[in-house]
Amino acid sequence: MSQRLTQIQAQRTEQQLRLSQQQLQLVRLLEMPIAEFEQQVKKELMDNPALEEGASEEQTADNLEDSSDQMDVNDTGVDLYGDVENDGLSGVEAYSSDDLPVYVSSGNSVEHNDLPLGDSGSFIEYLEEQMMNYNLTEEEEKILKYLIGSLDSRGFIDRSMATLTDELAFKEYIYVSEREVERILQILQTFDPAGIGARSTQECLLLQIDRQLKENNSEVKEKILHLERKIIANHYDLFLNKNKERLKNKLNISSIQIDALFEDIKKLNVNPGFALGESSSDRVQTQIPDFIVETDPEGNIEMQLNSGEIPRLHVSGDYINQLKKYQSHPSKLTRSEKDGLAYTRQKIEAAQMFIESVKQRRRTLYETMKAIIELQHTFILTKDEDDKVRLVLEDVAKKSGYDISTVSRVCNSKCALLDGRIYPLSDFFKLTRKNAVGEEIDGRKVQEMLREIVNGEDKMNPYSDDKIVELMKQRGVALARRTIAKYRMDMGIPAVNSRRG
Repeated sequence: MSQRLTQIQAQRTEQQLRLSQQQLQLVRLLEMPIAEFEQQVKKELMDNPALEEGASEEQTADNLEDSSDQMDVNDTGVDLYGDVENDGLSGVEAYSSDDLPVYVSSGNSVEHNDLPLGDSGSFIEYLEEQMMNYNLTEEEEKILKYLIGSLDSRGFIDRSMATLTDELAFKEYIYVSEREVERILQILQTFDPAGIGARSTQECLLLQIDRQLKENNSEVKEKILHLERKIIANHYDLFLNKNKERLKNKLNISSIQIDALFEDIKKLNVNPGFALGESSSDRVQTQIPDFIVETDPEGNIEMQLNSGEIPRLHVSGDYINQLKKYQSHPSKLTRSEKDGLAYTRQKIEAAQMFIESVKQRRRTLYETMKAIIELQHTFILTKDEDDKVRLVLEDVAKKSGYDISTVSRVCNSKCALLDGRIYPLSDFFKLTRKNAVGEEIDGRKVQEMLREIVNGEDKMNPYSDDKIVELMKQRGVALARRTIAKYRMDMGIPAVNSRRG
């Protein structure tokens, strides 16, 4: 039987979700941590001449004070937060570091405006303001101010007491002993953020651990902190070299415990003076928090975004005027002027799209972190893992009003500075799964058990997933074999045959 090919036309209706160019840009910006975002803003400023930094010429000081609360229109007909009249183009000032208020939680949520962190001058002022908490003589105040001015970009004192004593004598005509300078330095080391004024990374870590030991901790937390202090104070070389086996033997603890101690110590802030850093290249090399969260003994939580080195952005007034000039006689444009019109419009639209994406990024980050704080309120106050409630991306998505993919992008590769300690946003989540009898279990504890079982197996005869199920059950955790396999794959642990030998 012969076969013939025929062509048939048919219509069908289908829905496709396609992201606009601005949505794609926002997605990319959401995924960037603050250091990478700073570089992207600088790149856009270089690539697009219609995008400028700083306050626009038309915007007065009075406009700046009111810009976060209302929409102002200047005498050129350009809405500072809206559109050029009849042009469909956004106007002069569209983004600043003051766009969002500080979020404060104190039982009832309140919001107020405050100065953004990230400015070195304000950070030094912040340190000097804390001097008022001490009954200092005039000479002690001068020494303390000199020490604050001597902090490097990390917030460390990188000179010896002898050098500082000589400098005080020659530059400030203050003649004191090295012991007196060190006594004043110890006062500086009690300031916030914890770790400021340290003379080494080791001392910086110890200052933060000692600060936590003075807080009201549970008995378990107290033991953990004492172990962390012993590691840093007595076995710092082993810690730097990540020699967990020797540390485990010296402290007489398990592999799970030493891993947990390392993870906890890694959350400490080794760069307490990040706001003093002047070069962006220095900042990129450190873990810079996207959020600053602070608590107080009364149970209040305050959060704000780290503004970093992001400048004010606005669309160039020259480009807007040039566009208006072209549009004033559209029928008389020459070919070159038409090309100029298209170029000018394209650059203005690209600038406005980027400005709008920056504003949306800030708003999304702010609302997402606000939702995390409200959902994980007790843990943020106590930092105790036992106080962490079950929290997954879906919970934050519902609370913030964004979809799960957006929340995931916000939480990816970002961290928060919580009371002087760096926390990846993933640490604010507590993943649980159902075990074989329908009970919820802590996913992180399962991972710890699984890692310890695999690390302790005979490499010539490793455990199968079925055997791991049995060993888990002996530890009080009943999981199905496919669940164990899923955990193993998520953790990057190969199958039994690949682990043999």
